Amino acid sequence: MNIVSNDILNLEAFKAWRPEFNTAEFILEDGKYICGWAVEKMSKSMFNVVNPDMIVEKYGADTLRMYEMFLGPLEQAKPWDTNGIDGVHRFIRKFWSLFCSRTGEYLVNDEPATKEELKALHKLIKKVTGDIEVFSYNTSVSAFMICVNELFSLKCSKKEVLEQLVIVLAPFAPHVSEELWETLGHTTTVCDAQWPVCNEEYLKEDTINYTVSFNGKARFNMEFAADAASDTIQAAVLADERSQKWTEGKTPKKVIVVPKKIVNVVV
Repeated sequence: MNIVSNDILNLEAFKAWRPEFNTAEFILEDGKYICGWAVEKMSKSMFNVVNPDMIVEKYGADTLRMYEMFLGPLEQAKPWDTNGIDGVHRFIRKFWSLFCSRTGEYLVNDEPATKEELKALHKLIKKVTGDIEVFSYNTSVSAFMICVNELFSLKCSKKEVLEQLVIVLAPFAPHVSEELWETLGHTTTVCDAQWPVCNEEYLKEDTINYTVSFNGKARFNMEFAADAASDTIQAAVLADERSQKWTEGKTPKKVIVVPKKIVNVVV
């Protein structure tokens, strides 16, 4: 019996389990009894064992699997905490929404992928491939969330992108990946698919976003070509009308350009 969810005690379930507390008065916060924390090893005798079957029933096996990876490095001991499991579940639902709409409409198409979509995909491939080699699964889950958010904002449902995305996700969420792999028209398991290879060409930046600061305080951002010279960047920053506000008509003493990061104007 699981009587605590997200630190909230199910009072009815607790009283059914411990009848001696039927007449007890509980101090509530907004109508809820919030449990305190105590880090201890799971033990049947302590009645603190988490039954994975209940989590699988509520969220699915893939959510549980990915959440366990997301908790932290495998080699470290970690306290069990379900407060973040909803976030992983939302990620899987958002991933699914790239393939199917809420009304059940199949969205995958054969249109060619854009440069932004390929960049998001290959950035993920590079990150996950490296993480798997060093068993750093928690950072892989974070990378998946970032990639899916980017593709979702781009409204990407291109088969060229999603097919490779399913292959990369399969070791982390095998059940949903297998089902989506079948919807893509494959008759063999996704486990037999060839692992994607990162194409570094898609990761090259055409433009760089620079933070422009005055006397060490960030004020605004400016885009420059990736190969823009330092003198060009300095001239553009000083010529920008927003700079006039922060220089207050004074001649800057120095302009420091940190390549691909920041421009600091010393007034």
